[in-house]
Amino acid sequence: MKASLSFTWALSGSGWADCTIVDTAAEAQMIVSYITNAPEELITAVTRVALGEPGDRKVMFEAEPNGYLWILSPDGGEVDIRIVEYADTSLRNRPGAVLWESRQPIEALARCVLRGFDRVYADLGDDGWFANWKRPFPQAESAALRVAWRKAADCASAASPG
Repeated sequence: MKASLSFTWALSGSGWADCTIVDTAAEAQMIVSYITNAPEELITAVTRVALGEPGDRKVMFEAEPNGYLWILSPDGGEVDIRIVEYADTSLRNRPGAVLWESRQPIEALARCVLRGFDRVYADLGDDGWFANWKRPFPQAESAALRVAWRKAADCASAASPG
């Protein structure tokens, strides 16, 4: 069975990444600059959602000058994911355009984000990641997400009838 949610992070040049998120209905592609801590911030936001912390989580992906704001809104065992695109991130106080939105199980979001970064790390390792992204791989954040994902998966298994 094909996964209902997929996340890809591909380092595409010195300080740049191509990010794609896909569900069964739509796909969003983003170019991301290293000028912010986008990987760390996304992984941390997903970790907090997976741990059941209340409230929305927001993560900005800069693409110089445009950008993408991820808004993660947990609701029980699911999370509403909305990505808003801004033509110029200095104008974030104005409405942006919704690029993509989806409602997914929290466990599925945690799993796919973790797998997306794990794939890059498996291919490049610490040195390759640093050479391309100009910052160390987010080891601590990935480890925390791995723990949170397992807890979310255990909760999802316990909640499903059967």
